[in-house]
Amino acid sequence: MKIIDAEQVAKLLPYPDLINALRDAFKAGGQTPLRHSHSIKTKTGTENTLLLMPCWQQGGMLGIKLVMVCPDNNKKNLDSVSSSYILSDADTGQNLAILDGDELTARRTACASALASSYLSNPASEKMLMMGTGKIAAHLIRAHSAIRHLKKIYIWGRNYERAQKFAATVGDELNISVTPVENPKEYAHSCDIISCATMADTPILKGKWLNASKKQHIDLVGAFTPDMREADNDVILNCDIYVDTYEGALAEAGDIVRPLEAGIISRQNICGELSEMVADNFRSKNPDRSTLFKSVGTALEDLAAAKMVYSKTSK
Repeated sequence: MKIIDAEQVAKLLPYPDLINALRDAFKAGGQTPLRHSHSIKTKTGTENTLLLMPCWQQGGMLGIKLVMVCPDNNKKNLDSVSSSYILSDADTGQNLAILDGDELTARRTACASALASSYLSNPASEKMLMMGTGKIAAHLIRAHSAIRHLKKIYIWGRNYERAQKFAATVGDELNISVTPVENPKEYAHSCDIISCATMADTPILKGKWLNASKKQHIDLVGAFTPDMREADNDVILNCDIYVDTYEGALAEAGDIVRPLEAGIISRQNICGELSEMVADNFRSKNPDRSTLFKSVGTALEDLAAAKMVYSKTSK
């Protein structure tokens, strides 16, 4: 059985290749039960959370991601989330590899957003606003840059000093203009792609900031529980809505669930999911209207990424 660390996972999952692998995975499909969640009390009484995310393809491979969320880890200078991925043969049950789950998750999440953008955003997109400066933000910029010729990137975060450092690092890496901003309002109005990846529980992106005369694409990656929001109702109302999976978005995504519960939108306002977008006959509902993609994540993406890593190490 192979042990594949984060550095190897990163090397073996270049963004363009992974975007293509995800496209193939959503065309092929797989069995993806809803993730299992278990609370685990610590010695101090804090509740950690264990998440189990399985997926398999008949006659192919089976994978399961084990995620531990430990809120007190920041007191120990440790990441609050850590994960591992176990890849097996679906017919024999033979374990094939254990992969670093954190790097795998970050890359497949960013590439799923880029995959959606390849169908929904303006092909001539040049400007991107990244709201958030966490670990996933750099991956999102790289992935979106892999499918659109972006020339200007703007970075906003709650901590401006952190946004400055983040912008300098990403700008040097990509060799394009990356600018930290304190007020995202004016940049949201002019940008072609707006990506949000935060832990916000109240909207950070306002619909009144958007440009009604411009086709824009909104990429929402944070807000992974019903109690979280990144976009207000005006954003939701002014875009055609797409999701990674209906099942996940309708159960977990606050940006979708809460407007539905409030009657702001109906189920019919959700135009499609990734498995439909990758179909050869896909056409966006209103080609000139702004679009919104809500990502929650699915174990099918994990399996596609893990299979790609394993196949490359087996050559």
